[in-house]
Amino acid sequence: MSRPIGVNSEDTKKLIEDKAIKLFEVKGYAATSMSDIKTETQLSKGTIYYHFKNKEELYLYCIKQALNRFINEWEKLIVKEDSSTDKLYLWARLCSLEFHNPLLGTVSEYMVATKKEKSFVVELYKPEFDVVSEIIKEGIHRGEFSPDLNVEETSIILLALISGLFDTALLAFNTQEAKEALYKKAIDTVINGIKLN
Repeated sequence: MSRPIGVNSEDTKKLIEDKAIKLFEVKGYAATSMSDIKTETQLSKGTIYYHFKNKEELYLYCIKQALNRFINEWEKLIVKEDSSTDKLYLWARLCSLEFHNPLLGTVSEYMVATKKEKSFVVELYKPEFDVVSEIIKEGIHRGEFSPDLNVEETSIILLALISGLFDTALLAFNTQEAKEALYKKAIDTVINGIKLN
């Protein structure tokens, strides 16, 4: 079936994205085919290929949209926080929600399936890395954090710590409140090490 009459191109693209996300979350990147997406959307292959040249482009679009939603949410909430410490707690709380997005859990499988280099992940998560780096720089500038901190190293440590909690949270923390508490505790631990005494 082709695009329904009266439906605009952006609505069609959003329909494809929504259906593809569900498939990628359940089947993973490698096991999801464009035929699966065609079946789920009930659109013609031509309509799907009009918007996305192949499965990889569609997958990356879905991932980038998820990460953009995170950054957009961050930008809305950040204005309410004054201190860099509070911003780190806010970032961790948002991560506790976003890292549990099943779509983002498929990135490592995608990297293996497509033999992507690590630089791909660095580029993919650069906007979030920039958020953390800015918090650290601001904290140093405001005198909240030690001036001896290496901003890049500290940002990498924070990203690795918080993203690593994803797997741990799956093992023992069943509620969103418990997950948020775990992420808060991680920031508590880090803050003790980077705060200016």
